[in-house]
Amino acid sequence: MEVKHLRTFVAAASENSFTRAAESLNITQAAVSQHVAALEQELTTTLFDRTGRAVSLTEAGRRLNDYARRIIALVEEAQAAVAGIETHIEGRIRIATSTIPAEHLLPRMLAEFREQFPDVRETVHITDSRLATKAVMDADADIGLVGEEPKALRVVVVPVATDELILVVRPEHEFAKKRYITPQSLLKQKLIMREPGSGSRQCVEESLREQDISFDQLNVVMEMNSNDAIRAAVREDVGVAFLSSLSAASDLGSGVLQRVDVRGIRPTRQLFLIHRPDSLYCPATRAFVEFVIGRCKSNCTS
Repeated sequence: MEVKHLRTFVAAASENSFTRAAESLNITQAAVSQHVAALEQELTTTLFDRTGRAVSLTEAGRRLNDYARRIIALVEEAQAAVAGIETHIEGRIRIATSTIPAEHLLPRMLAEFREQFPDVRETVHITDSRLATKAVMDADADIGLVGEEPKALRVVVVPVATDELILVVRPEHEFAKKRYITPQSLLKQKLIMREPGSGSRQCVEESLREQDISFDQLNVVMEMNSNDAIRAAVREDVGVAFLSSLSAASDLGSGVLQRVDVRGIRPTRQLFLIHRPDSLYCPATRAFVEFVIGRCKSNCTS
């Protein structure tokens, strides 16, 4: 099993394309096909499902992907150790993230990370917390940023930020003139909620249950998977909504939305970085995890 074949395989798995893998490795598409075919012949199994121009890993391919990444990382470490030089970090990191980290944490994180590691590239997939966690567990992503702590034992969980969820309304809404409302007041309101699977929705539902209010009692008129769309719907008087304070900050600052405190309810959650233990065999992934942990420690002490 040749290392160059494994490098080609990992590139094709990351790009979901032989063409893009060839471009990233600066070789021909025919060479990519030959390298993958050599691996498939040696392992006597199919590693990719080929449908048109796109390719996707088979179950055997998914299993090989983790091992291939580890082998490549160990080879690079060994080469650097023998040469007595510091390892040059490059490669690609696959990040699966829920919307709040994607919109309000990740851009600054990546900008600062790029200053230290300019040759690392990132592929970012935005989804909800549960699907982001599943992507990490299934090795479809190297790193996850989520708003709900995974229960799975197969992932490492690192808290990276705190997010408060607040009730927002239009300035003309009846709640806007009140210092606070009771939780029971929500039962008469048209509510806009995030979709099932969202970490912010889970946090709100848990806070309401603590006040003996179940989801079924609420008048949920709309479910949306976009914080921007929810803010727009509240501005248009479709209903009221619980939103991340990070997401609502600009509208609150401009006065187009107003925060309303709910007595006894203050939904607050942690945002987490998650990864599989074996993902740290990849130097780029390990560098990113160490960077984020160091960044969090620095922010906590500043």
